Amino acid sequence: MVGIDQKPEQSWFIDDDGDSLTYTVTSSKSDVVDVMIGHESYTDIFGQLLTDTRILVTAKTVGTSVITLTADDGKGGIKSVTFDIEVI
Repeated sequence: MVGIDQKPEQSWFIDDDGDSLTYTVTSSKSDVVDVMIGHESYTDIFGQLLTDTRILVTAKTVGTSVITLTADDGKGGIKSVTFDIEVI
């Protein structure tokens, strides 16, 4: 079961069963912004290699788009959050 974390520290989504989550992201107006899921690897202060999942946004023109981020646990648990992004 996937839930939405109301006070996210590291992720907007939680899975009570500990299942791995797959993320997708969409833009309501792809003529305003393109969006995709990206990953960034870095080494923390203890020398451990970590990878973060990020939303990569490319502005294309002035306007507003609704971005929808969805998490899926592959077992029927799916949740989404939406937010507006404005290109000025």
